Amino acid sequence: MTKTLFTNGAILSMDPTVGDFRRGDVLVEDGVITHVGGSVSAGDCDVVDASDAIVLPGLIDAHRHLWYSGVRGTGMDEAAGDAIAAWSKLGPAFTPDVLYAFTRAGIANALESGVTTVFDWCHVINSPELAEAAIQAHLDMPMRAVFAYGASMRQKLDEFAGEFGSASWDHAAQVQRRHFSSADRRLTFALALQGLDFTTLEITRADIAAARAMGVPMSFHNGVELGPPKESIKRLADAGLLGSDMSFVHCCNTTDEEFRLLADHGGRAISCPAVDAAVNLGASPSGRMRKNGLSPCFGADALATASGDLFEEARVGLFLERNDYGHVQHAGGGVVMTHGDRISAREALAAVTSVAAKNCWLEGDVGSLTPGKRADLILLRASDSNLWPLGNLLGTVVSAANRGNVDAVMVDGKFVKRDGRLVQIDTDGIRADLISARDSLYAASGYDDIEPKLIG
Repeated sequence: MTKTLFTNGAILSMDPTVGDFRRGDVLVEDGVITHVGGSVSAGDCDVVDASDAIVLPGLIDAHRHLWYSGVRGTGMDEAAGDAIAAWSKLGPAFTPDVLYAFTRAGIANALESGVTTVFDWCHVINSPELAEAAIQAHLDMPMRAVFAYGASMRQKLDEFAGEFGSASWDHAAQVQRRHFSSADRRLTFALALQGLDFTTLEITRADIAAARAMGVPMSFHNGVELGPPKESIKRLADAGLLGSDMSFVHCCNTTDEEFRLLADHGGRAISCPAVDAAVNLGASPSGRMRKNGLSPCFGADALATASGDLFEEARVGLFLERNDYGHVQHAGGGVVMTHGDRISAREALAAVTSVAAKNCWLEGDVGSLTPGKRADLILLRASDSNLWPLGNLLGTVVSAANRGNVDAVMVDGKFVKRDGRLVQIDTDGIRADLISARDSLYAASGYDDIEPKLIG
């Protein structure tokens, strides 16, 4: 039996039945959390002194496109139309080697940032070989993931142009059977579908049938401000298709009625606060989600614009929702003098831990420090000055923590980062491969945003 004991740490369990602790121990045995709370004896084990650390669940990104990892920063001055123009060049030019390098680098970056699970919405699968390359990157890296197999970027671009075609999910079914049956659920499978915001009811019905035949959940981009609201969730409900096996991402112009329908059907909703605001996809929907029975959940979406730091994403989501709440109160002639019904700090952290686990269909496995769950957890250095003096534990983490505070990361009971460094991950090689892949993609696509240029 392999055992690790974290002793005397400040603990944020994100499980109300377990609670938080100013000082406590966490015991991990064979990849499973077996104790959270007071001091415990564990015999012969790896003892980690957490007396100057905060122990909390690994962060969970419920919506990220890892294939964007090689084009960081390219979207900072883009709106949605600019991004689509960039996709039209970059998307069709992806090769298996490029996608493998981008995905692997994105995983390394996420792990270093304290992200232990990512819902990888991969919709640049122009061939079966590209899917195999992305999946191989997940197999080669020690992160928990939901791999969401999407259609080709060519198909997505056609749909933006009003040309609709159906996708074949035969290869998706093959790789699901081949790679996604592990008992520890480190890698699970979903379909990333275009849905009624982008295609027809006939095609969407067939796509949903394919996902349900495989027995896997499905995720849709939905409710972005690229025109009038499509009310896609309502249309799915009217067609008898809406279900608990669906998540909807962005949801900026999703109606209150649709959020209520989604809650009634057990579905999931995810917003991407930084990207939605930066490229003007629409107002943050988290307040309306809360009002209509859904818990806020945040995803980083695309590293072309977002940093990928989920502590930052939680803060941005909290601030945007509180800002919207204030606007409503002020517009009615009121003032905001007490907390009232605003989103709380605990809800913001849950949006990237326990709620995010639910929205990845992993709530029984991860998302909180709960005995019986898999041991995905992180340690923050409480000695870092931005976390001093650690009075209000939850408030300090939500207001001030960042990826630079992450000292250790454990996935499935194994350290992938310890003492501030990734463990047995060739970061130099991954970085070199990423740069080479980026240069190859730019050369093949004719896209080039590298500024300033190297002279001489």
